[in-house]
Amino acid sequence: MSPALAVLGVSILGTWGLASIGMIAAGIIMLFFPGDPTTSSDNTLGGILFLVLGLTSMGLMQVVVSPLLGLDAPVPFRAKDNKAHAKLTRWAKAGLVRDYTDGVPKEMRLRAQRVLVTRRGDDIYAMNALCSHARLPMAGLPGSPIKAMAIQDGCVTCPFHGARFEVSSGKAVRQPFTSQWNNDHPLLGGIQSKLWNLIQFIPMPYQAFPVPKFARPSMNAEDMQTYPVKVEDGEILVGLPR
Repeated sequence: MSPALAVLGVSILGTWGLASIGMIAAGIIMLFFPGDPTTSSDNTLGGILFLVLGLTSMGLMQVVVSPLLGLDAPVPFRAKDNKAHAKLTRWAKAGLVRDYTDGVPKEMRLRAQRVLVTRRGDDIYAMNALCSHARLPMAGLPGSPIKAMAIQDGCVTCPFHGARFEVSSGKAVRQPFTSQWNNDHPLLGGIQSKLWNLIQFIPMPYQAFPVPKFARPSMNAEDMQTYPVKVEDGEILVGLPR
């Protein structure tokens, strides 16, 4: 990540973030602390407007600023947005073949893109490093008990909720939170699946904290973006978007 982009990102984050928080705070004050009702006009509409503008601004800020800070914008993945390999022609070096353990996925950050690289014998594959289900890292979290899972039946498995994808095509062959996964993983499967279902399916008027439909956690995984790979003199090159 460029230091200049980092400084720019922090600067934007400070000013834009404060403005968003200010609008959200104004909306809360107008809705819940309207002042003397005998002298003040109805602030409900204005409060709702400020809340909507503040939350929208906050979400837009994350999308714009996150890439400048080397983070990932909170934008859901859709299979329809996956690009054909013919359009991925910006080649980036991903290290030497011998640096990869056979059958164990490894995450690499290539030109601000998080890529999961997998070696199977002499074959090398690459796909998006974040699961299409919940945008969690397919290689697990460094320093935590959640590690990358070994390739099974030609598929890579998300260690968080059990979604499984063909390593060669990115096709989703198993959805998250299967009964077997939930039984084997009480916390990451059994408990979390109940929480996700609770947020997903409770009608908005009955939610303690209403969550718009577009922001509710998905219960499904879509096909993953894969990237073309070539090996030159033992070095792996991955094709990225231009």
